[in-house]
Amino acid sequence: MVPVTCRTEYLTARHHRSASAAWIVMMVALVGLVGLNIAGVDGLVISAVVAGLLALSLFAAAYGRLGKRGAVLLTVDDDTVYFGDEDRTLVSYPLTALRSFAIGGPADDTSPMAGQRAQHLTVFGQKYLELTFAREQPRVGTGVDEDLDSDFWRVAIIEGDPAAAVVIDRLKQYAPQRVSTQKSSTQKSSTQKSSTQKSSTQKSSTRPRAAAEQREKVSVASVPPDHDASSDDHSPVDLRRPRIADAGSDEAAQRLWEEATRRHDEILGVYGSYELDPALLLKYPAVTDVTVEQTQTFHLALDEATALRTDAYPGNRGRADAYQQSVAALRRAWIACEKHGRRIGAGYLEPADRDALDTALKLYKHAEASSTPAEQATYYGRVRGIVTTMSDRGVLHPPEAAVAELHAVTRRALEAGTPQV
Repeated sequence: MVPVTCRTEYLTARHHRSASAAWIVMMVALVGLVGLNIAGVDGLVISAVVAGLLALSLFAAAYGRLGKRGAVLLTVDDDTVYFGDEDRTLVSYPLTALRSFAIGGPADDTSPMAGQRAQHLTVFGQKYLELTFAREQPRVGTGVDEDLDSDFWRVAIIEGDPAAAVVIDRLKQYAPQRVSTQKSSTQKSSTQKSSTQKSSTQKSSTRPRAAAEQREKVSVASVPPDHDASSDDHSPVDLRRPRIADAGSDEAAQRLWEEATRRHDEILGVYGSYELDPALLLKYPAVTDVTVEQTQTFHLALDEATALRTDAYPGNRGRADAYQQSVAALRRAWIACEKHGRRIGAGYLEPADRDALDTALKLYKHAEASSTPAEQATYYGRVRGIVTTMSDRGVLHPPEAAVAELHAVTRRALEAGTPQV
């Protein structure tokens, strides 16, 4: 599915300041013309002063009009929605985190800014989408309102823009439109009145009629904040992004490159937890076992993305776009690798080897629960022995970092149990 972007331009502070300055200077020129005539100043002097002020006014107006307009961008691809101020920062959310959306406006002001709980990217006189997203890590057990675990945004759109219509259609697939606030004050009051009458009618109506009226209402789709798209066999895993090659400016291209580096780092961080946590190695060995097909594919994608990555934005759009696409391929490969590895666990090994890993996992948990350093060292040593034996036999292929971490925890336990002189 091709990413679709709608763009809503607005006048920046430069445009407003220039227009105000031009108007003030023009008024000064008019007042000066009258005042100098009353004062009896020579006509040539008056002409020169007024002409200079008018020229200055025109220059101020031209300076503002020639400035680049700001723009609010909204892009939707297969599984992610991006939006933000073109000259600042773009944010993104997975479509699976979309709880609801509605069409509101027109906006009373232009406010491309963010608050603590509500972020506004509105443009004066234009409609906007009210988007509510579930946070990736909601607060649990804090006793706070559920809304605190949601991010609420208002993102400007242009009514009648074909691209905006396509974006809305895609959003409807995840959260049907809640309500349209395109109403005048008179319409609002009449709507509220009819709503009250409808409610009283529903109470006395028959069940079939109530069901028919209920179907006429627009429902709100709610997606659980802890939903994991990677665990859904029917969820989209083609993670294409707005391409650097299609960016409207060098600044936008650089922001997309920075977003790609951030995603690259996220994948490295998640994969690193499997390498540095022996418990994950013992429970899900397939995630890091390079003999598993999905893991091999992930490492090939990782090598390609690493080779294309640079310390700073390369300045070459072709290379930056190639890196961005390699990161997209890397993320697809990682989702497949982790999903497969967590699903099969150690199931690809022989029964005896699975039992050995299960024993090692239990020993490791005993070591973590123990408060005696000598006992911890013994358990860790037995775990390391099982892993080393299986590695020597070629049935287990742990990463070097995981083996080094096993040695490290054993050494720390021994050092903690050794009395200091």
